[in-house]
This record gives sequence, structure tokens and C-alpha cells, in this order.
Amino acid sequence: MINSIKIAFRNTLRNKRRTLLSVLAIAIGGFASLLIGSFVASVNHGIQTGVARSSGHLHIHKKGYFDFGAGTVDQYDIENYKEIIDKIEENDTLSSHINVITPTLTIGGIAGNYTKNSSQTFVGVGVVANEQLKMQSWDGYGINMPTDSSLKAYHGGALIGKGLAKNLNLCEALSIDGCKEKKEALNSNPVDEDIADFSIDEPKSDRTTISLLAASAKGAPNIVRLPVEKVWEQTNKEMDDRFIAMPLEKAQMLVYGNDTKKVNTINVQLKSPDDIDSVADRLEAFFDANGLALEVIKLNVFNPQIDKILGMFSVIFAFVSIVIGLIAIFTVSNTMTMSIMERFNEIGTLRAMGLRRSGVRTYFLLEGMIIGLFGATLGVALALLITSVINSIGLWWTPPNVSAPTQLVFNLMDNPELIVGIWVFLVLISVLSSILPAIRASKMPIVDALRHN
Repeated sequence: MINSIKIAFRNTLRNKRRTLLSVLAIAIGGFASLLIGSFVASVNHGIQTGVARSSGHLHIHKKGYFDFGAGTVDQYDIENYKEIIDKIEENDTLSSHINVITPTLTIGGIAGNYTKNSSQTFVGVGVVANEQLKMQSWDGYGINMPTDSSLKAYHGGALIGKGLAKNLNLCEALSIDGCKEKKEALNSNPVDEDIADFSIDEPKSDRTTISLLAASAKGAPNIVRLPVEKVWEQTNKEMDDRFIAMPLEKAQMLVYGNDTKKVNTINVQLKSPDDIDSVADRLEAFFDANGLALEVIKLNVFNPQIDKILGMFSVIFAFVSIVIGLIAIFTVSNTMTMSIMERFNEIGTLRAMGLRRSGVRTYFLLEGMIIGLFGATLGVALALLITSVINSIGLWWTPPNVSAPTQLVFNLMDNPELIVGIWVFLVLISVLSSILPAIRASKMPIVDALRHN
């Protein structure tokens, strides 16, 4: 076999130009596949980092909330959430994998800026600021995504979406760049007099404030007034036009008043994204063992957009890989065919000397494999070099579902499965491309091969 490999290697060097073109075609194809594959991985990491920072990797709900809780108040909320969090943190097998565990309360209602006669429906979330700030620094994939500064120097007011600030005519008050307020005469969301009456008795403040009206757990309307601190722009425009973040205590006061305070979600952010499935299973077992009617929702379930985006990029990657494979097949097949046409006499001589047909096939298959080995290895080397250069340059882009620009990072070295997979794929394609030419060469009649001129 070693002698066969040596002979096959020498044969590939007979026509150096043709062999070089074949090797370069495979190398460029491998480079393109690895670049796109690592880009897909970068998109995946960017999206999951954005979601993990804002919502965590797992959501703990009362059973039924995920399916029916959006249209109800209080029915699917968690009452003893502090005790549950304490029990989880005391469990070593769970707490060792958890970075942050924090409660949130999602509410909806009407936000009003009565000084500008403006109102808008809102979707609000009550948060524990210092825990949310810790979540914002998570970088489990090492992509160096900038941390959102909205919660830094937070004093317990309202953080609102840029779109909502426009709708409430708060652009000037908050000094928002590129934000234009609506003229009062053209305001399509004037404050209803009945709603405005709720805020008459509210104490006035020198700070810019908004009033939030929502239905309490008992069904009666409730209102709180919050100072507006800054804008927290959201990735989705529909959400940005209605988003408000506030301290958890304020959200609970709006919904429950002086009654028992509850939450509807416990967000769990893990130290490593690789632990999502295992920690989810352990939490489910923990709840069953303690008789808690709770369920765990994973990241790609409470945010299904992740799978859709990744599915799109995966289809693109698969399509490009197929095209590259076809190019490699035609290139290597053409190289082998031309090599056979130039070596009719040699093939006839070898067959006359007693070389079997399987031996002829082996020679040409080895030549195809050698071309594939060199091309695939060169492609991997080019991909590693180019991605390292791009990473060092520091290009920036905004991944899907992420509001702030982040550095474009191709984590090719962190994806050995991708490198090995593409390398093996190209070598196999090269060998498979040599099969038909090798079979034709082995079936050539010895007499015809010897007398061929």
C-alpha cells in the first residue's frame, strides 16, 4: 500500500498545473464552507447571548402560565417565589450551575404623559435591578458583546422603549437623539378624561413622570406614577413601542396593591449554555420531589424566533455546501479523466504486466484522495488564517434579536466538529469523484490501451 501511495503521489505531480487548480478549487470551497459555518455559529452565539442576558436560559412558571397566563391576572402567578428561589440556591447540584436566578412580573396597561396629553398601551416588566445588571454581563460564548448600560446608575424609575418615548412625547424631556415628537394637534392617542381623572390626586413632581394604569388582581383599576429615567431600546419595534421596565416592587404594587405580592416568572441564567437540558431536567425533578406545581420552559421555547433564524442560516449553509460539493466533484472528476486519457499506454502496460483491475482503480482513487487531502488541508489553513485576521481587525455588526452592535467574531477554533466535518466531507467528495474515472480506466481492454496513440 505504501508503494501504491508513493506512485499515486508522483502521478499527481505529472501535470502540476492541473493538480494545483484542483487543489485550489477544493481549498476555496472548504474555506467558504468553514467561513459560512463559523458565521452561522457566531449568529447562534450572538442571539443566544442577547436572549440569555435579557431573559435567562430557563423560565420557571406555575403550570399553565405559558399556555394560558398571558390573558389572566393573578391566576397563574407564583406566590411563595422567594422561598422557591432560596430552596434552589440551597441545592448544591442546582446552584453550582446557576449564574443568576431572579423573579420578574410582566404586566400590561395604559401609560399616560398627561402634560402632553398622550397615552399608549404598554407591556411592562418588574425587575430586580442589581440581578438584571449581573445578567447583562453574561458572556458564556466569549464573543465580547457590549453590556447594555441601561441599568447602570439606575435609581428605581421607569426605563422605556424609544418607540414608547416617541408616542408619549418624551423626546425632548429625555434628550433622545433622532427622536421627533408628534404635534399635539396630530396626537392619535389623546388621554381619555376618565383615565386622566385617576391621576388628579397623584402628587406632582419636578421630574419627568408617566402614570401607569392597569387592572389589579381584584379587577379594579390601579395607577402608579413613575419618574422616567432613560430609554432602554428593544430589538423588536412592536415591543419597543410599548416596553417599560420598572422595579419589581412598583409592578407588584400596581397589580396587587397591599395584598400578597407575587411574580409570574422566575428567570434562571446558567453559567454555561451546555447545561440547559440537564438543569431543566433537575429542576423538574426538584419540583416534583417538593410537590411544587411549577414547570420549566427552555430558552428556545419561550423565544422560538431563535430556532427560526438558525434554521434559515442552516439552510443557507447546507445550500452552499452542496454547491461547493458539486464544484469539487466536477473539478476532480475532470482532473482524473484527463489524467487517464494521457496514460492509456501506461495503463495497458501495467495490465499486461499482471496488475489487476482493482489495482488500477486503487491508483486513481488514491490520486483523488491525495488531491482531496491537500485541498481540504489548505482550505482549513486558509479559513483559520482569514478568520483570525478578521477577528483581530475588530469588525462590528448587529446580530438578529440584538439591539446593540457587537464585534464580528468567527469562533472557528471553538468548533472542531465543523473543521473535521468539512475536512472529511471534502476528502470524501474528492474520492467519490474519482470512482467513475477509475472504473473506466480499470475496464479498458489491454490491447486497445497498448495500441492507443
